[in-house]
Amino acid sequence: MSEGSSLSARQTVTALGIMGHRIGVCDPDPLCLAHFSRFVSDYYRCPAVGRDPWAYLDFVLSLLIQGDWEVLLPTHEQAFLFSRERARIPHGISLAVSPFESFLQIQGKVALVRTLARLSIPQPISVVMHMQDEPERGVRFPVYLKADYATASTGVWRILTFGDLKSKLAELRSKSEWNPNQKFVVQEAVQGTLERTQAVFDKGQLVAIHSYRQILEGLGGGDIAKVSVHRPGVYGYVEQLGADLTWHGALSLDYIVREDDGTPLFIDVNPRLVEPMNAVLSGLNLADVLVRISTGEGIAHLSGETGDARTHMLLMALLATAARRRRRADVLIELMRAVLRRGLYANSREELLPIRMDFASSFPLVYATARLLLSPGSATTLSRGAIESYSLSPDAARQIADQDRLDRVRPAGG
Repeated sequence: MSEGSSLSARQTVTALGIMGHRIGVCDPDPLCLAHFSRFVSDYYRCPAVGRDPWAYLDFVLSLLIQGDWEVLLPTHEQAFLFSRERARIPHGISLAVSPFESFLQIQGKVALVRTLARLSIPQPISVVMHMQDEPERGVRFPVYLKADYATASTGVWRILTFGDLKSKLAELRSKSEWNPNQKFVVQEAVQGTLERTQAVFDKGQLVAIHSYRQILEGLGGGDIAKVSVHRPGVYGYVEQLGADLTWHGALSLDYIVREDDGTPLFIDVNPRLVEPMNAVLSGLNLADVLVRISTGEGIAHLSGETGDARTHMLLMALLATAARRRRRADVLIELMRAVLRRGLYANSREELLPIRMDFASSFPLVYATARLLLSPGSATTLSRGAIESYSLSPDAARQIADQDRLDRVRPAGG
């Protein structure tokens, strides 16, 4: 696995472990979530992909050359890098990634807006602008200002007024890390329910798909609790996008089901498998399907259609609770709710750290709980540290996407 710090990686460990796969994890943080699992046999400390994607790639390649592994599984944005450097992956290593040209059509927020428009796939009203542009007054507020390249909502801001938009752009222009040629998307906010769908494609053919609705939002817009749903109309759009891109591997999409007419408006696409355990607990193991696609196994179309699997992540609930009012009592009350299976925990199953089947997963939960009780204000720091371990920085993403720059920065002999 390409990293072990993200929620998706930790859930993928469980999804693959229960199927009997031997799993190794590469991550810059030895305390990453995925390291604490009985299903993980090997851990490798690697450079952070966001700081130096080329050093990270060289490290992964050196592991693969040793011949101990059969499948390289990108669980986060490392898929973008692996696609760009597909020719360097050693022969005999199975890897399900799409052509780089397909990645370029959805990896950035600007490219995604244009691709969805080209395919007439519904999305909120969106305007593309440069860092130096003055915002248009015709936009209806509130809006979301989205950086072209960002991870885990770190480059997304909710803007309430035209003046706020101008102020945010001025603030970004003053920061040295922002490129003057940086592009943004200004996207109108939509009233509705947030849902997500996850799919696996085999060379443009949809083979497995699952959707779920967000019940409770966590830090950074992530999910604390969710329930699986069946959305044939959404699946049609996903199948259309995958076929157009000749997509190979995992693809996940976020959309808002509009309140007035139930239309799904797509707001984000991730070229990877996002948090697969709700699907597993609905009867569809997308992570295992992805491994089978990687190795060239032909699979008939599958879908999770139970529509009622309720799941939660206690760790994310504790972080959100601590961040809200920074009170130790709130953390303890939330923990007791989980133990007594009250509120959102009633008739719901843990999807991130399944202690009963994987006792080692209790260590991150105990550590985080202790730290939050000592310092409730550390919730945001804990979350941010994990994101930095697995995410591509905007500069790293631009390095990968920019052919001319690639030729300049790639190490000699790479």
